[in-house]
Amino acid sequence: MRATLAILICLGAAPAIAETSAHGLYMLHCSGCHGRDGGGSAVGRVPPFAGVVGRFAREPQGRRYLVLVPGVANSGLSDSDTARVLNYVVEAWGAGAPRAAYTAAEVSAIRTSRVDDIVALRRKIVGDLARRGIRVSY
Repeated sequence: MRATLAILICLGAAPAIAETSAHGLYMLHCSGCHGRDGGGSAVGRVPPFAGVVGRFAREPQGRRYLVLVPGVANSGLSDSDTARVLNYVVEAWGAGAPRAAYTAAEVSAIRTSRVDDIVALRRKIVGDLARRGIRVSY
């Protein structure tokens, strides 16, 4: 009887374990560097999300950067989970960001591209935005 009860409890918990919320994915894979509040770290040169992520999410190269940044690229998340956590970040800290959500297909397509210097890509995006009068903090 106890063995049966234990099996039933585990089976009931399986869906909860299998599907981690986007917030949960953020807490597991992003908050260690970006913080629970998305504030980043000036000491660790980890940019805050507020004032940055929404502006990047509006730009094709910015969207590419957000997928290819090392913390995302090396997270081990599936394309679907990567899209979910990026959408969470953009929704939480990307004031005025586009309504177009990341999709697993978009993440997959971006991941097939290569970037030789992620810092140079970020600088280019920030420079392009600045030339259009859009300031990106950090």
